[in-house]
Amino acid sequence: MPRWVVLVPILIVLGAAWLGWPRSRAVLYSLRRERGKAQTLARVAGYQRRESQHFTLWYTDADSAVVDLVLEMAERVYEPVTAAMGYEPADRVPLILYGSREELRQAFGWGGGQSAVGVYWRGTIALLSPEVWIAADSLEELRSAYCRLHPLAHELTHYLLDYLTAGNYPLWFSEGLAQRIEYQVTGYRWLEPQSTLRQPLYGYDDLYRRFDRLSNPALAYRQSYLMVDFLVEEFGAESLTRLVGHLGRGMDFARALQTETGLEPEAFYEEWWHWVQRHLDRLEAAS
Repeated sequence: MPRWVVLVPILIVLGAAWLGWPRSRAVLYSLRRERGKAQTLARVAGYQRRESQHFTLWYTDADSAVVDLVLEMAERVYEPVTAAMGYEPADRVPLILYGSREELRQAFGWGGGQSAVGVYWRGTIALLSPEVWIAADSLEELRSAYCRLHPLAHELTHYLLDYLTAGNYPLWFSEGLAQRIEYQVTGYRWLEPQSTLRQPLYGYDDLYRRFDRLSNPALAYRQSYLMVDFLVEEFGAESLTRLVGHLGRGMDFARALQTETGLEPEAFYEEWWHWVQRHLDRLEAAS
């Protein structure tokens, strides 16, 4: 057995003992994220590349007509999203524009039933070309629709949260926060008949452990959005800011939430559920 195979686990244990687990976890996560980012960008090495002030966009010639539009929308949301998060990245944010759903699925190893118009993954933001998912008869019509529907504010929030906290957050919280900031910045909310609150709601354990595998994603996303809204409405916007700060310093989510609300996650969910029932008519009318 090579000597380095034996030494690596020993060095990891020693590093964790020296740095402390929260810091060593953050270091290991960041290394894994940057390796994944490098691997993703290596796979698009043959793409064209265009830079704006805060972004670098990789794309193919087939999508050259929408490059300016995508970068314009990205720059438009950059300042309000970074201001809301209280954080600006040191480097340009990498965007990758995929020209078909199949290319996007192949990039992430998805099956045929999975699809998205934007995905944050390990230091990069993948975007489906707006020409694929927006039906428009002209570039101006495409531009008008993309201005309203683009996912850039949402995915940029994921990117910033990941770098702020080194991945120290549950998925439901990341999705709830991204939806909240997206709505503040662009006015877009994902609402469908399947997201009505007049049905059995997912419990906290489902949202915490199985968020991305639940059978009704529209409901799961709406619950996560409203849980973040509840946090702000009941405990103040500053509690959300401080919560993210706690996560960035390595505090686990349950302790960070209890620090800001006095409630453990399950009790927080219970209070949220009663809040939803009290305000059900208002919440449903807003949809």
